[in-house]
Amino acid sequence: MNEKNYKVLVVDDEDYIRESIEIILRTEGFEVFSVNSGFKALEVLQKNNIDVVLTDIKMPEMDGVTLLRKIKENYPVEVILITGFPSLDTAVESVKFGAYDYITKPFKVDDLINKLLKAIENKKLKREVVELNQIISIYDSSKYFANILHVDEVFNKMDDIIKINLKDNGYFVRIFTREYFKSVNLDETTKRYIFDNFNYKECLTIFSNLEYLESCLKLNGKDVNLLLLPMTSREGLWGVVGVFRDGSNTFSDIDCKVHSIYVDQFSLALLNVYSFEDLSKGYLETITALSKAVDAKDHYTMGHSENVKKYSLMIVEEMGLGDEFKETMVYAGFLHDIGKIGVPTEIIIKPDRLNDKEYEEMKKHPIYGKDILSPIEFLGDVPYYVLYHHEKLDGSGYPYGLVADEIPLGAKILHVADSYDAMTTDRSYRQRRKPELAFEELDRCTGTQFDKDIVAAFKSAMKKF
Repeated sequence: MNEKNYKVLVVDDEDYIRESIEIILRTEGFEVFSVNSGFKALEVLQKNNIDVVLTDIKMPEMDGVTLLRKIKENYPVEVILITGFPSLDTAVESVKFGAYDYITKPFKVDDLINKLLKAIENKKLKREVVELNQIISIYDSSKYFANILHVDEVFNKMDDIIKINLKDNGYFVRIFTREYFKSVNLDETTKRYIFDNFNYKECLTIFSNLEYLESCLKLNGKDVNLLLLPMTSREGLWGVVGVFRDGSNTFSDIDCKVHSIYVDQFSLALLNVYSFEDLSKGYLETITALSKAVDAKDHYTMGHSENVKKYSLMIVEEMGLGDEFKETMVYAGFLHDIGKIGVPTEIIIKPDRLNDKEYEEMKKHPIYGKDILSPIEFLGDVPYYVLYHHEKLDGSGYPYGLVADEIPLGAKILHVADSYDAMTTDRSYRQRRKPELAFEELDRCTGTQFDKDIVAAFKSAMKKF
């Protein structure tokens, strides 16, 4: 151990785990503080200069995530979370809130010690950066990266950091796991050099012994300084970032460390975005299956959800609404009738018009849909679009009789798309209308049921279809 005994606070309500960790750390030379609750941990932090907090997630009174947030609000301390498999997603999510890392139970002693030492080194590095007046920019970028959900935003932010904050002349990003390469302000000779010398196997060898690689090169007859930094995940090396400076502009030790922090932030943000995109694909597949299950309850409505999604997107594009809203409407279109899962099948497939009692039961499906979808945070406003997609401008809709601006835009779009498809497809109790007659009905009800701008956009889009 180093000459300084670093202070570690262990927080776990299970005595045998807490005591076992305490014995391990004391043996390794750490100064250990040990408590069984989050409240006691905060008391220790008030009185002692703790380097790292090692806390369990699942605890009574105050869980580990709540403790993490309180620590990050008040203390410059690194936090490592202890998690079992059921709470692994929580641990990953908590990295966004400032956790340095997490370790899963049961853990190896070497893994625990390595993570602690890295957390301590990270804290020391942050302290040095503070002394160099760099920490404000780093924290700002950390907060920004934590809230990004699109790949382009991550790269745009990294581009700004490299050009403005770090003042590098050029850079490249190579992601091995996705066969992705991006370069900025690099000539073809430099790109060839990168591909010839920094493939996955070479980089794996380089970073098995180094935290970063600094090298002076001669490319195109010019002296160039290269700083190569690893992008790592729990599975190991998954990419690299290389930055270049002109020969007279070298990288100091502090430059290398600051670059390393930014690349770690960039790597984590990109991993989160890719995970989010993969999760989105999984959700889309699930949602497609759910929408088909709803439509399949009545053979007359087969493909209805797909049609409503298609018409909704046509309206969104015609109105020039943003990509994020467009993505939301994909899910809203697919899921607008998901609440019909809760409506008795005999009502849905009834060959005649519904009686008053049956109609009242059918009118509950937007509420059922909202209840089903609300727990899925990923869907954003979709549950509310589903809830209100049968509301009408004049207040005669259901389930709540909202009027005009009380109805969200997404719900108004769904209402037009849903109504048009219902009119132009066969039902058990009536035949379909011709499209021109359906448009006449939309026009007739514009201003009372339907928004005039949405109807106009839909008609315009259909003419191009």
